[in-house]
Order: sequence, then structure tokens, then C-alpha cells
Amino acid sequence: MTVPASDDRLDAESIRRLLTPAAQALLRELTVLAETDSTNSALARLPAGQRHAHAVLAETQTDGRGRRQRAWHSPAGGNIYMSLGWRLDEPSAALSTLPLVTAVCLCRALDRAGLGGHGIKWPNDILLNGAKLAGILVETQAAGSGPVLAVIGIGLNVRMPDSGAGRPAAFIDKPWTDLASQLPAERRAVSRNEVVALLLTELLPGLTVFESAGFEAFHDEWRRRDLLDGKRLRLEGNGTFRYGRALGVEDDGGLAVDIDGYGPQVLYAADVSVCDE
Repeated sequence: MTVPASDDRLDAESIRRLLTPAAQALLRELTVLAETDSTNSALARLPAGQRHAHAVLAETQTDGRGRRQRAWHSPAGGNIYMSLGWRLDEPSAALSTLPLVTAVCLCRALDRAGLGGHGIKWPNDILLNGAKLAGILVETQAAGSGPVLAVIGIGLNVRMPDSGAGRPAAFIDKPWTDLASQLPAERRAVSRNEVVALLLTELLPGLTVFESAGFEAFHDEWRRRDLLDGKRLRLEGNGTFRYGRALGVEDDGGLAVDIDGYGPQVLYAADVSVCDE
């Protein structure tokens, strides 16, 4: 396993010191693992009483997962693989918007890191100049009609290896980029501990806002960051392809699309890509 440079190892105490007081008050536990199958799975295996407001990070994942069970390539020592558990005592249908809320919070953190030009590709990807920078996977655990535990997974490329046997191009079949290569020169040495602290500083308070006000509190900002709105789209689902134009996101997180030959519809599961006009 590749070991990160000593000055950029993930370190729980360093991350805690960099958090704002508000985020420190909300975060209960912070665990850093050298290696795990996936941080979502590692968090889900914890005793029930230890999952809420617990952030789990790993230097590498052996079975990282993205949306629709796709593999998430997880080289060691250069990126951020993090999961945060959050208990929702009064879950509602709007739980489907949690990936969208997380994406908005992630974009805010990237703003604070000094990045510009990034946006959200429905429902859970952060792109910059058409290349994937980060992805989100939200999984839920529920028992009957009681509280729901959301496990919020974030994979963020910070310093992807670009040469040698671990070259991502050998594993990733879509355009990708990383944070360090896209930041202004004076910010490219940003530590992963600082980036994690920025993520938690935005995400933890953001979740409390989501609990009290729902997606409505984030909808306007989503619209400003939406990379699909008004674009001509290719839609893939169940082995078929359709085309249409994006009309924005509904209050329940569905993607509204004016589909050729069918008219306006709301989609909740589809592979979406932007087409040339």
C-alpha cells in the first residue's frame, strides 16, 4: 500500500483543530483508518450508538463504491474518502434530496478552498470543466417507522497519481480531475486535513439546516450550481436511450426533463450526459 507523504497524512486531531467551533460542537467522533473496504461500510458496521455525527476517513479503499454500485477507484494517500453518519429523527419523503444538499455543501467547501468554476451534475457528481472531481453516495438505514441513519459518503480527488502502475486512466473510463491541479498556484499545497475540515465545516451545519428547513433552504443555490439546467441531455436507463432538455430539479430531488416525444417528465434514476446541440 502506498504511504502518503508524512506532511499530508490524514490526522484526526489536526482536522479537529481546523474545524470551526460550530462544526466541533456537532461532530461526535472522527476516525481515520489506514485502509478499509469502503468508508460507508466501515461506518455502517459500528455499533448503532456510535454512528450519528461520526466521520470515518480512510487513506485507501479496497472496495470503494459509487452510485448504482459502480466501483470508485481509491488510490492511497492522495485523495479524500469520507463517510459521515447522521440520524434523522423525523425522516420524510424529502430524504431523497439529501444527496443534493450534500452536493451543495461540498461545493461551498470547494469555494472556501479557493476553487472556482465547479458545479453539480445531477444527482451527486461535482464536475469542473466537464471532468469529475467528486462523487457522493448516500445510503440509509432504518428500523420500521423510527429514525433513519443516513450514511453520507464523499469521494474527492485531491492529488490523483498521474503516472506509473497506479495511473487512474487505467481504471477510470470518464474524464476526471483533482483539486490540487485546479487550484491557484499559491493554494496547490493545501493539505487534505484542511480540505476535510472545510467539508465538515460546511456539511455538519448544513445537515442541521436540512433537518429544520428541508431542501427548500438549498434549492436556489442548487439552481445556481446546476450544470444540466437548460442543457440538451442523453438519458440512459434499462438499456434504452432517450433525449430531452433539462428543466431543473423538483422539490423532491427528481430531475425534470422535456423528453423528445413524451413531453415533461420527472426522473429519479438515470444515467445522464450532456449532448452537443
